[in-house]
Amino acid sequence: MKFFLSPVFRCAIEGTAETQHCASEVKPKSGSDHVITTIDETDDAGYKAKSSPRLLDRWLDAAVRFAGSAPVFLFIVAGLLTWALLGIRFGQSDVWVAAISDVQAIMCYIFDSLLMRQLLREYSEQQEAMVQIQSRCTSHRRMLEAIKEKLGPEGIARAAELCKDDPPLPPLDQGLDRAAGPFARLVIWSAKAFGHVTTVGLYWVGIFVWLGFGPHCGWSSRWQLYINDATSALMILVFAFLACLRECFADQTNICLDSIFKLDAKLERELRRVSRDELPNLTVTIAPPKESYLQMVIFYYADIIGTLVGIIILVLVVIAWVVVGPVFHFNNTWWLLIGTYAGLVGLFDSFVLRNIQSKVNEYVTEQVVCLEKQDMMLYSGLSVPIPRVQLRPPSLSQRVSHYINTISSHLLMVVAGLVLTLGCIVASSAMKWSLTGQLISNVPPSIIETFFMLILITGHNYAEKKLSADLTDIYHRRQRLLAFVGHAEGVVECEEEVDSVKGVADSE
Repeated sequence: MKFFLSPVFRCAIEGTAETQHCASEVKPKSGSDHVITTIDETDDAGYKAKSSPRLLDRWLDAAVRFAGSAPVFLFIVAGLLTWALLGIRFGQSDVWVAAISDVQAIMCYIFDSLLMRQLLREYSEQQEAMVQIQSRCTSHRRMLEAIKEKLGPEGIARAAELCKDDPPLPPLDQGLDRAAGPFARLVIWSAKAFGHVTTVGLYWVGIFVWLGFGPHCGWSSRWQLYINDATSALMILVFAFLACLRECFADQTNICLDSIFKLDAKLERELRRVSRDELPNLTVTIAPPKESYLQMVIFYYADIIGTLVGIIILVLVVIAWVVVGPVFHFNNTWWLLIGTYAGLVGLFDSFVLRNIQSKVNEYVTEQVVCLEKQDMMLYSGLSVPIPRVQLRPPSLSQRVSHYINTISSHLLMVVAGLVLTLGCIVASSAMKWSLTGQLISNVPPSIIETFFMLILITGHNYAEKKLSADLTDIYHRRQRLLAFVGHAEGVVECEEEVDSVKGVADSE
């Protein structure tokens, strides 16, 4: 991953699959040299996610993984419960109410950077994995063509016929047992509830109930602080949950890719043994995606959020906030200042996060489709059925969720988020950043950002379900090809024996 030079999405990605070498020995047989080919399986051909060459980036990646761990999530949950219990005693204090808003805004600001870093890392790792699979696929195609020439039409038909008697394809190891303990399985299960369209609907029901109490409470600052506290607590919980969820799914994806890489390497070794091909795997390059100028600007901004730059800016702002404390006599307005800043930035970042999540899914899907086209070329002329996972038709709630995802991730929504953020600043400035003025820049952003984080979970569930099906298809296609190569080898050996017998008979 490159930083401070060009955004991750603007960098070309190159990859070369490690060539699986075969060792050959020459032994005499019937007065002639007969080549015995053995497979060198000493290399570990599994998937390994590349770590950044920069020490600072590796530290940041470690911080992201730690933020998505069970201890951090449980600590945050415990903190929220403690805050709720202490609220019984201090809940009537304006400073207490403002403090939780500040803590929420700062924590969510930090989690914005961590979640963006997760997205950038996911994009780089999955694209690098796809480019290596495509590199090996190029060699597979070349060697399969050589094997098909050896077999001829009749040999291909015989090998394909033998494939019909093979047992059902074993499933892809999704890593649920190895990567997911009880806590991770609970997180993955809970994601279905958190990201369900019903949960999103109930959230808005709660918001409208709060609005209904507005006239009864006289639209007071205390009434606004009630929803500000509620959404603040919920937002912290959702951010921490989303960080855990993404790390759990990242572990599962890596295990799936590891199984695919090992099977793909085994297929390459078998193809080399049968075809006697020793040419190395070629380098494949994925060009940067072509996007509009506005989308490029968002990519640059996302790269800033996903590095230490965004955190450094927050630290400088916090220092400035502490310095001006005596000027405001540490009153309620001063307490809300840092929360207002972090909340406004977090509001815009939530729109950017949703857009970047959609783009990452789009680019990964493009490479999966590209790989599928290459695999179709491998199956061309083999007369072997192509395995494919049959997904259930989407339910009504899934279709509604998909439409919400599509709308919320659109480029124009980021523009709308910027306009909304600027509108809050203008309204608060018109009220001279008083308590009520700052609440205008706290409450609506908090409500909207929480909604977008729930939608982010919905989009994540949809993307992971599709990626799981795609990886399973890739795995099954290689299993079927490996079986075909095994039968093809038997057909070739049978034909060579027949030719050898005919040769001996002709010589006699």
